[in-house]
Amino acid sequence: MSAIEGFAEETFAADGHTFRLFRKGDGPGVILLHELPGLTRETVELAEWIADHGFHVVMPLLFGSPLQNPALGLMKAPFTCVRKEFNNFAAGKSSAITTSLRALCRKVHAERGGVGIGAIGMCYTGGFVFAMMLEASLLAPVAAQPSLPLFQPESLDVEPEILAFASSREDTMSLLGLRFKDDGRCPASRFERLEKSLQNRTGSAEPRFRSITVPGKGHSTLTFEYEKALSEGIDTREQVLQHLRAQLLDANSSTS
Repeated sequence: MSAIEGFAEETFAADGHTFRLFRKGDGPGVILLHELPGLTRETVELAEWIADHGFHVVMPLLFGSPLQNPALGLMKAPFTCVRKEFNNFAAGKSSAITTSLRALCRKVHAERGGVGIGAIGMCYTGGFVFAMMLEASLLAPVAAQPSLPLFQPESLDVEPEILAFASSREDTMSLLGLRFKDDGRCPASRFERLEKSLQNRTGSAEPRFRSITVPGKGHSTLTFEYEKALSEGIDTREQVLQHLRAQLLDANSSTS
């Protein structure tokens, strides 16, 4: 029996890490990485919305418990931040857990088929998708308010050579970034660094990195402050959905 109603549950192990997976929906695979408060009801609601729009969502439980109360998750944050599989402070270094997440990309793509899969990281896990771009199956990565490394606004939690590899990919892989304009945890300088680091595919005018900035002050573009983004005139979830469809469904139609 699954700990989250309406989702199938299983255990996944790779590269020394083991975590529970919660899955729902049909269509191409999309890995959804939860924020620092944990796998909250808000994240599950986002997963259900994506599944209702034609995708198979896979949520790995990276820390905490299913349907964790956000306040409890924030209280436990100091204990999460000292775990060796997460890099919190070192610039230019990806978290160890991203190796397992790349293996999860391969698993989901093998099961779901299609041209590739998507992956959405948010806040604490936002930058995990950068290292996951080493995986050829990942065509539609999304970095929502990536917040690591802490206290280094112009830095990224990924090795420069990984970004160089992502730039050299000959496929249509494209990264979408989301942030609020006045977000101190994900400042504009972080996205400016991504724009400089990710180059367009050879011979293509399509940007490898495209960013959307929501006016005003906020942080959680897709969950806790999604309604605030809507009030500012930007439907961040719809932007993500369009990105997933363009990369995974439209591309599939053009090659069939």
